[in-house]
Amino acid sequence: MTTHEEIERKYEVDEDAWVPDLSDIATVEPAGELLLTADYFDTDSGDLAAHLVVLRRRVGGGDEGWHIKFPAAVGRTELHWPLSIGGAGEAHGDAPAAVPAEVIAPILGLVRARPLRVIARLHTRRTALHLVGDSGQRLLELADDRVEASDVAAGTLRIWHEWETELLGGAPESAQARAALLDAVEERLLAAGARPAASTSKLATALGRTSLAPAQQAATLDRGSPASEVLLVAIGSLLEDIARIDPRVRLDRPDSVHQLRTRVRRLRSLFASYRRVFDRTVTDPIRDELQRLGVVLGEARDAEVMRDRARSLIADHDALVPGLGTRLVDGWARAYSDGHERVLAELSGARYLALLDSLDEFLARPPLAQDAFVPAGTAIPPALARDLNRVLRSARAADAAQAEPERVELLHATRKAAKRLRYAAEAVSNGDSGVFGRKVRTVAAAAEAIHDLLGEHRDSSLMQGYLRATAGSGEHAFDYGVLHEFERRGAALCLADYPGALRDLKRLR
Repeated sequence: MTTHEEIERKYEVDEDAWVPDLSDIATVEPAGELLLTADYFDTDSGDLAAHLVVLRRRVGGGDEGWHIKFPAAVGRTELHWPLSIGGAGEAHGDAPAAVPAEVIAPILGLVRARPLRVIARLHTRRTALHLVGDSGQRLLELADDRVEASDVAAGTLRIWHEWETELLGGAPESAQARAALLDAVEERLLAAGARPAASTSKLATALGRTSLAPAQQAATLDRGSPASEVLLVAIGSLLEDIARIDPRVRLDRPDSVHQLRTRVRRLRSLFASYRRVFDRTVTDPIRDELQRLGVVLGEARDAEVMRDRARSLIADHDALVPGLGTRLVDGWARAYSDGHERVLAELSGARYLALLDSLDEFLARPPLAQDAFVPAGTAIPPALARDLNRVLRSARAADAAQAEPERVELLHATRKAAKRLRYAAEAVSNGDSGVFGRKVRTVAAAAEAIHDLLGEHRDSSLMQGYLRATAGSGEHAFDYGVLHEFERRGAALCLADYPGALRDLKRLR
């Protein structure tokens, strides 16, 4: 598999439109004429389109093969496999009966056990040209495409003419320069009669849509809305996040394990904090499965945190402890790699896929309990108050602890209680489910401050233990001691700030 970041723009043009002269922008080189045939796949329920993901098998052109396209912050991320991946048949034959397992793997969390079928077939006659820079680097491709597309389910044939500009490997590195290049070309194309395409996807156009995802109307909520409606919007948003992050975890993208773990914890916290809104005979088993998943994600995430912390520690103090290099990092890097392998096994297993099905079923047919129809303004504040008091009880127990190991564990429990409060408050004060305002956001911020301080203290304590265990009595023993002292002082500063953060939370009772 190879990965490519795709940044392109599409334009609708009349049948008789001609590509204008672009030689004043850069050197123009013809790139030939191609015949492209593509089959697009999705489930019967459109699970890929719903998440703006495209899966196709294309024959023809320099990048023929299997492609998956994911939305990205800028443009799209495209994965590519050769046509013959997994013994998928002759390179230029008809599409195989099944999509290869290697291709399904990154999107398994989206499609699960649901079969994939061809939903559209496209035949494109492409005439391409390249804009080339002064040093011979290819900057941009302009494709003049004449497309015939069959909507398989509807039996509809659609024909259109479009121009497509795409940045190539030699394009400028800065976002500003890239945009300037695309803008300069666009100015010429619009002057020649082009119009920005209503859809940025050939598949959407083939299906007669302007977007792959179906249109959704945002719910209008306030404090008078039933508590269940407010929370279901928050839960639905978290499930959308999981669907977006899941492929990134499978591809081992930076911070993806952390992001997925956070969403899993948020879901579990909402089911706990608002347990009077939904039937616990349904939510408790889901919480148990979320906890199990969180443990597996946590192993990889904790190793990732320690690996990155070790890197920063070395970078910040390299002048004081020369020679350690990557020695301090390697162990955690191996632990993360092993942990990520276990995460991949978990995400490909039947229990995880069944959990996703259970969450979808929960959202489609929510099991309502006694407070489900109580206005959010009445049902939610008591739940937040219970979580806030839970934090304070745990903090008092930590203060009263006599033995240091007991105090450390109770501080960890306080951190987890603060995190649950934060998640419960943020769920009803942010985004489409944000029916509460400044006061609840202040509670969330105060809980976050406690969570962050105690989390930093715990991470620092873990690193101190690792440094002590690794130091030994070799030539770098003193250097490890220097780093240990930096970590010890940092942890002490966190505990020094913690009482003030706790007082801020107490004032909000």
